Amino acid sequence: MADDGRSPGPAAPKLRVSFEQSGGFAGLVKGCVLDADELPADESAELRRLVAASGLDVSTEDLSRGTRDRRQLAITIDRGGERVAIVCDDGCTPEGARPLVAFLVARAKPVRP
Repeated sequence: MADDGRSPGPAAPKLRVSFEQSGGFAGLVKGCVLDADELPADESAELRRLVAASGLDVSTEDLSRGTRDRRQLAITIDRGGERVAIVCDDGCTPEGARPLVAFLVARAKPVRP
């Protein structure tokens, strides 16, 4: 095989996303932990794309005041040695993060107390 002079490029940094959804009318708790290195290639690429597009770059806690029965979301993103932790609810989820939240909700399973 001929060498075309291109290097394979840098490896993608480690990416692990932990997600928990609690509260709401029924008070159910669901969650998942996704490691990009352990997902099929297409899901790994999608997770990386959604995290990059989410705008979740700084740890924050933003919860609506005076409302009941909202679902609370906790997302922790470990990326290349950096950790960002976000706590929000349905009413305060940043618009750019909504596709990531949908991806995580689709993979979340009930968590036993």
